[in-house]
Amino acid sequence: MTREQLDCFLAANGLHAGLDGVLLAPEGEQVGAATLSGEGTLLVHVCEEGYRQGGDEVKAWWPEFRSAWMIVKPDGETEYGDTLGPDQVICDVCNAEVTIRPVPVGGGGYAHCRRCFGDLGLPFPGRVRPYESTERWRPVIEVNGGGLN
Repeated sequence: MTREQLDCFLAANGLHAGLDGVLLAPEGEQVGAATLSGEGTLLVHVCEEGYRQGGDEVKAWWPEFRSAWMIVKPDGETEYGDTLGPDQVICDVCNAEVTIRPVPVGGGGYAHCRRCFGDLGLPFPGRVRPYESTERWRPVIEVNGGGLN
């Protein structure tokens, strides 16, 4: 991850980095760490807490840069969609923009907005209480075949 990508990830998720590289939620809970590798690349480790209820896994997701979609063709070729930023999350149930962080994921692996997750009647996963993160970061990021440079 580049420094610019880390800045975008932190802003979109309402996180901040401490002096020692510890990643903190707004109320001071440690959720991960960022370290510099020998090649000068930032390595970011983020804890995604969750639980199982029945056959369903419920987790707290910190969105990162990812492909909008992926198709694996019968011949094994894989195609990727455009790269989405960590601030680009929609509810898989109602298509509303998801502004809470961490994003609750459940009901078969679907991202939920606050209202739709509340409709599930499940406790929020993890120790970080959900909070609004409406920060938007739009840096220019080069994309090569769906992956980040």
